[in-house]
Amino acid sequence: MSTLALVGCERVVNVSGLEYQPRLVVEARLERERSATAADQVIQLSITQNVFATASPTPARGARVRVLDDANRPTLFVESLRDPGTYRAAAMALPVGRALTLEIEWDGDLYRATEVMQPGVAMDSLFFRAEFDEVDTGRNWRATIAVQDPGSQRNFYLWDQWIDGRRLVSPDSEEFSRVVQSDERFNGSRIRQFQPYSDWLVRSGQLVRVRQLSISEQAFRFYTALSAQVGNNGSPFGVPVSSVRGNVANTTNPSKRAVGYFIAGEYTELERRVP
Repeated sequence: MSTLALVGCERVVNVSGLEYQPRLVVEARLERERSATAADQVIQLSITQNVFATASPTPARGARVRVLDDANRPTLFVESLRDPGTYRAAAMALPVGRALTLEIEWDGDLYRATEVMQPGVAMDSLFFRAEFDEVDTGRNWRATIAVQDPGSQRNFYLWDQWIDGRRLVSPDSEEFSRVVQSDERFNGSRIRQFQPYSDWLVRSGQLVRVRQLSISEQAFRFYTALSAQVGNNGSPFGVPVSSVRGNVANTTNPSKRAVGYFIAGEYTELERRVP
């Protein structure tokens, strides 16, 4: 009888020489409730980290941030003293259908992006459909909305949801894909039972808030591509790995684009407690 001995070995590979070019990260989502005339706005600016970094993102300090309307009238955003990298503007008017241009001067570069303020679409109701949890067989619920989509225009939606004040999509959350939708297949129809975050069960007594934001077609395509990338599991059926380009361009150095997207739109919001 013969015996075959298998000997395994390990080799430590040191990765070095990776080029890292910091880029500006822009979180600029100007939004106003459909029934309001003006609203306070916040823009977050930070700097990308090295792939091996473990610290929190570094805020982009000292930027000059403003938003111009289509008549070239500027609204200045002032950096918070308590929260560096956070820029605020109070009671900003956001007329529907008007073009808005974001300008950021930072680290010697000028960044610019333009979006049209999108009209909001009202949610008719927020309610809860009963489901049964396979784990404990207790009754659970899913947040469900009804919406009448306008037939006179193309509409693109983005939804946010909070449960007891906790936003489902945030930097530290388990949920990382934005829920967006085009009305291509239901233009002008009434949507009676739609569950934006159908994977999330809610229990009796919890307070649920759902926000429906109108976005442009370009923003819809951006979030669709971004969700495909962050949800890619590397399987043969996954999408090819690629960078997702936002709409914030560096006019000084075009090859050094910013990361992120500039959005402007109205929203409607409903809140209910689970029965």
